[in-house]
Amino acid sequence: MAEVKIPMIHADHPDDERFDEVHISCVERWKDSEISGDEWRFSYVAEVKRKGETIVEIGASRLDWLLQGLQWRIIIAGEEGNFDDEAWKRTKTKCDQPGCANEATIFYKRLKRFTRNGESLAPSSYYDENEYRQFCDRHKRRGDCSLDDADHNYTVIDNPNKETN
Repeated sequence: MAEVKIPMIHADHPDDERFDEVHISCVERWKDSEISGDEWRFSYVAEVKRKGETIVEIGASRLDWLLQGLQWRIIIAGEEGNFDDEAWKRTKTKCDQPGCANEATIFYKRLKRFTRNGESLAPSSYYDENEYRQFCDRHKRRGDCSLDDADHNYTVIDNPNKETN
């Protein structure tokens, strides 16, 4: 009987946020009009990012309107499928350190799951025993403060995402 190979499952960092940066710019344009006259017009654009990749851009004619509705408009953009899927896919190869846009270079199998309060969790499925995280060279040292995200709770593995021939 052939051995069944259980795939490694990527486990998000416990402090990961869906988006980690918002950059707002004032965008100006010149309006030519024979009827109402020529003038400069202004609007504001928020680039909503994850790991350095712009996932969606949201605009408004006034900064206060943009700020007041930004969270709601991000939700709506996601529901309407307006996220940049290619940008989102590119984030999958990045470091799991929240906010880091570097490519992952080291991969760790997580040895045991813990709650935020430090309680050990029993595996709930065979996938829990095959969870991994990935980090760049700068963030490969995890420290010993957290139980879940600590050097002693990881073992180095080969890149589980690399294609095998």
